[in-house]
Amino acid sequence: MNKSTLYYIWLTQGIGYCNTKVKYIYGLYPDIELLYKGGEQELRLCGIFTENEISKLMKTKLSDAENILKRCEELNYKVYDISMDKYPQRLREISDAPAVIYVSGELPDFENSDSVSIVGTRRATVYGIRTSLSLGANLSKRGFVVVSGGALGIDCAAHRGVLQEKGTAVCVLGCGIDYDYLLENKELRNAIALTGALVSEYPPGSPAVSHNFPQRNRIISALSNGVIVVEAPKKSGSMITVDFALKQGKDVFAVMGNVDSPFSAGSNQLIKEGAVPITCWQDVCEYYHGVIDSEPEAFTENAVKTIPSKNKNITAHSENKPVPVHKNTDTLNEEEKKVYLSISSEPIHIDDIAEKSGLPPYVVIRAVSSLELKDFIENTGGRLYAIK
Repeated sequence: MNKSTLYYIWLTQGIGYCNTKVKYIYGLYPDIELLYKGGEQELRLCGIFTENEISKLMKTKLSDAENILKRCEELNYKVYDISMDKYPQRLREISDAPAVIYVSGELPDFENSDSVSIVGTRRATVYGIRTSLSLGANLSKRGFVVVSGGALGIDCAAHRGVLQEKGTAVCVLGCGIDYDYLLENKELRNAIALTGALVSEYPPGSPAVSHNFPQRNRIISALSNGVIVVEAPKKSGSMITVDFALKQGKDVFAVMGNVDSPFSAGSNQLIKEGAVPITCWQDVCEYYHGVIDSEPEAFTENAVKTIPSKNKNITAHSENKPVPVHKNTDTLNEEEKKVYLSISSEPIHIDDIAEKSGLPPYVVIRAVSSLELKDFIENTGGRLYAIK
């Protein structure tokens, strides 16, 4: 453990998160232990804390920080404070850089990698899900680190696309990494930690309170070269991320959407205001790397066909291969069971799954994602699914 980490956790526990004074303290004290050991006198002499903050810091016990670090050790989480080399430089550069970040998995080398964040509405349309999935898969396949927030809808689809290509996904959470937030996405988060990283500025056990999520959006944009908005209403968390991105000097991209859709109103407005319009993943690659060899492919049904299935042989049933049959469904919830039993060994389109199961499209999308992670079904391309 880096000794400075203990005192930066203490500092955060005293003055709170998303506080610009952390950056000031980092520049003022080469060794933050001097601030702690200087007591009330040093807190006053440094000249930036309010009376209320000084009072809170004096009441904050160092043992609380020690307990947090102990819990991180039990959970096998890495903890990086703003003074450490492992702390991402691009995150350190923002004015309200977190004093500490907690990590499950391995942080990618952001300084030597291209990275983009993919954000959008939780209530995504089929078009939005397809687009986000294609962007996540194809950009990660070409070396991009893909950052998102782990929410339902656009975030989840982007992460899933990255995992299908065994790329590097970074999920920034608005709660403690161990907190039971969106239990239906728990397996997705666990999979991300195996090849990428779960990141939070909140210590283990921190609940998912509403004001945390706008704050965490600044970290999503900070870790990225650019932010891609897939679908977003005019007033949404995605637009907050864009605001952070613009303040941080990041590139902003927007996927052109249906002019009649309220879910594309925000992204279409961004294009009118100067965001880079994109119609395919190649547009992003060309923006950062110049002309590429392959022809651009718009976000149509065919776009998803660029994402290979995990086992292409399953759908090519030969006489020597047994046809897959349904597995025991005791481990599935009711939504997953309905969706699973609507799928057979012959590939079926997700729209037909929704019709056959009688469930809303967003429920089917969520269930399909979970069933894939549980290895019950596979994506055979073009939003077609078959049992395994």
